[in-house]
Order: sequence, then C-alpha cells, then structure tokens
Amino acid sequence: MEKELFNPIKKYFEGRGYTVDGEVDGMDMYMRRGDETAAVELKQTLDFRVFQQAALRQKLVDTVYVGTFNPKNMRSKAVRDKIYILKRLGIGLIAVSKRTGRVEIISEPVVSSLEDFKKMNRRRSEHASAEFEKRRTKGNTGGVTRKKLITSYREDALLVLDALAELGGEGKSRDAATVSGVKKASVIMNSNFYGWFEHVSTGVYRVTDAGYNALEEFEETVYVLKKNNKTDV
Repeated sequence: MEKELFNPIKKYFEGRGYTVDGEVDGMDMYMRRGDETAAVELKQTLDFRVFQQAALRQKLVDTVYVGTFNPKNMRSKAVRDKIYILKRLGIGLIAVSKRTGRVEIISEPVVSSLEDFKKMNRRRSEHASAEFEKRRTKGNTGGVTRKKLITSYREDALLVLDALAELGGEGKSRDAATVSGVKKASVIMNSNFYGWFEHVSTGVYRVTDAGYNALEEFEETVYVLKKNNKTDV
C-alpha cells in the first residue's frame, strides 16, 4: 500500500524540481534540489511510529514530511491533534487521495510556535485554570476513566444535597443555599443534573433515593467539603 503513496508523491516533488529516489539509508523517500535535501516517511495511517521515524530523519536531511492517505475526517479531533504534533516537531504532512491520487500539502515542515497555539486556546486554558481553582477537594485520580470525577459543579451539588438532607430531606432552596453556602443552590436543584432532587412545589425540593445513595457514595468527599467549605454567601 505504501507503493500507492510513493508514486504520486514522487511525481509531485519531481514537478517541483527535486530528484527523487526510494529507500536511501532507510528513508522511504529521499530527494534533493540543489543543496536542499528532504525525506518523506510513508505510512497508511498516522501513528506514533511514523512520527518517531520522521523525527529521526530530521538528523539526516533539511526537511521531513510524513506521507499518508487522506484522512476520512480531516476536521476530527484525532486528526487535528496529530497535525498539531507534526507542526510542533516541524514535520510536514502530505496527503494522497486514494480515489484520484491527488497530492495535497496539509502542513509545511516548519516548527510552529507553542505561543501561537496557546493564544488560539486561551479560552480553554482559562477554563481549565478556573475549574482547578473552584475545586475544593482536588481528589481526582488522573488516567482513570470509569470513576466519577469530582468537578466543581459536583462539589456544589453535593453541598446542596447534604444541606437539604440536614433540613429533613425536604426544604426551600433558599434555606439550602444558606446551609450549604452555595448561592446557586436553586439552579442546581432545578436543573437536577444528577437526579438527586425532586421538585415538590415553588422553591421547595426533596432528596431522591439517588440523592441519598450519592451521600453514601461520596461521604468522604462531603466531609472534606464541609470541613473546608469556601462559602459563596
């Protein structure tokens, strides 16, 4: 299958004045134009191994590309993340259409500044910082996917839930806000994201069975939250 990549890419660079050959000192494609040298590593799909190979080729030539078939969804997060890595490494990306053999340069072999990417993702960076600051317990374990995360929203919801339980399992949202120290208690109970609250009447809620189960499940978290509660009221 790499042969289907080799010929179109070879023709593409020959059309730009390069002399091209394959399998030179372990490089899938080696080319020269005057004093300028370049290499292309060919792979049907983008993976760590081809990134590694391409990075090692940078020791031998001026510029390096990875050649692959056109990704099915160029705008997917997975593809965009891989292109980001290549840009940070200063490795170019060439895509070949399986149907037509058309060659397209997706990104040039130029190192992209980290600061440029940070500027593009400033809002997300600020959101991460704000979420970190809001969290009181900071007890999540990284790399765990099946365990329920303790986000700042869940922390607030647990405080409100515990407050409502202290009020006898049913009470006014205003009172739950006072006891819990969470200003947005009424919003949390009304949205009922976790299914912990049942709306009884205007401004009045009660704890559901799921809510009592949550108090047992997150008993230690609730204890820490109440101990270190940073009230919003």
